[in-house]
Amino acid sequence: MRLLDPEVFGAAAYIVIIVGMARLLTFQSHKAIIQRKNDIKRLMDNAFTAEFFIAFVAFLALFFAAGPLMRRSNEWYFIRELQVAALGVFAGPLMIPKAILEKRLEFAKANIITFTTAVITIIVQISLALLGMSLWALIIGGLSGQTAGCLLAWRLSPYRPHPRWDVDLIREILKFGSPLALSAGLAYFYWNIDDLMVKWVMGTVALGYYSKAFRLPHFGFSAQASLSTLVFPAFSSITDREQLCRAYGHTIKYSSYLLLLPVVMVVVFGKEIVFILFGEKWLPISVPFKVFTVLVGIRGIFNHWVDLYVSRGRTRLVTVLAVTNSILIVSLGYLGIRMAGLVGMSIAVFFTISLTILFAVIRIHGEFPVAFHRLLGPSLIAAFVTYVTGELMKPLLIYGMLGLSGSLVIMVLVYVLMHLVLDGAAVARLWNAAITGLRRP
Repeated sequence: MRLLDPEVFGAAAYIVIIVGMARLLTFQSHKAIIQRKNDIKRLMDNAFTAEFFIAFVAFLALFFAAGPLMRRSNEWYFIRELQVAALGVFAGPLMIPKAILEKRLEFAKANIITFTTAVITIIVQISLALLGMSLWALIIGGLSGQTAGCLLAWRLSPYRPHPRWDVDLIREILKFGSPLALSAGLAYFYWNIDDLMVKWVMGTVALGYYSKAFRLPHFGFSAQASLSTLVFPAFSSITDREQLCRAYGHTIKYSSYLLLLPVVMVVVFGKEIVFILFGEKWLPISVPFKVFTVLVGIRGIFNHWVDLYVSRGRTRLVTVLAVTNSILIVSLGYLGIRMAGLVGMSIAVFFTISLTILFAVIRIHGEFPVAFHRLLGPSLIAAFVTYVTGELMKPLLIYGMLGLSGSLVIMVLVYVLMHLVLDGAAVARLWNAAITGLRRP
């Protein structure tokens, strides 16, 4: 963000949206593999064959449509970049071997793949940006990370899929995955239509600001995604309803441990974090950055209801809420961006997603009841005390980066100390489980 201009990130965000649309053509085979109880290898073979064929067709379509797409949106000078970025559609089928690791609960190996993808992407992007490659740095870096992740997935997986075409089995995969694919398509629409609206109404530079305001806190959401990687197979393996309720409650509780601290930090010091870390040119993202960080906290804590429902093979509610989100984002987002620009759009997105999550949690509470006040009480109290501490630390900001770092460290210590005081037994159980997992070969 210090090396490149907001317009570059806006162009990259637009290209990623277009490629992401092509990647929506999927059977959601990953979840089908995790949920299936037997004949996994044959399922993987057929899923890989079908998904790779679809990805190949999607790549060709995107490659030849790049010119008309970019000319129509007045981005004709980014045609080659889009054609190269289209190679990313193959990451989906090539990452299928990772599903078997998650199914077998080998999360250390699965997370090595995720970590490697991120690290390679970062290294290549920064290196090429330093060489002045601008937009190409972001595109080539992203493809490099995906390639490294796919190669590692094939290396670490105990089974590598082979081409196989069984019409009956593919039909079975399609039956399971169609509602999820539809939900994913709708989710992709409502998670990206705001970006497109910002570009159409305010231009590429504004999209660069908005996309970074959204994506910076959602890097933190990867912590929830990593937890979901563990949670979905675990939920799928549980047959006892009472045990499933307990597991659901634990995910909510421990997600709040993880996510409320960064939320409080950004609420207190969001503007200072943006200014000191990224520079004055990025100050327009300060308020949307705070709004989206709070949204990430809400999503990260409560979004495990999706894993719970899908693990039971029930996907209809996910689809219904995706449709609702799509309608609300378009209507409220248009009003928001016209009335208050980037801030208005961010508030519209926050309101929409928070409302539908609240509805979903209330909807399933009758079937899978958990005591939210007891689960979230310690974290909420700790977060409030940490917030007050952060406000008291603001005079330290006169020391710049040193003052900000010191304030954040003090907030971390206060947050941890409050959890030890309020919920020490649970923290000890979590710590012991983590140590046991690290020691396990």
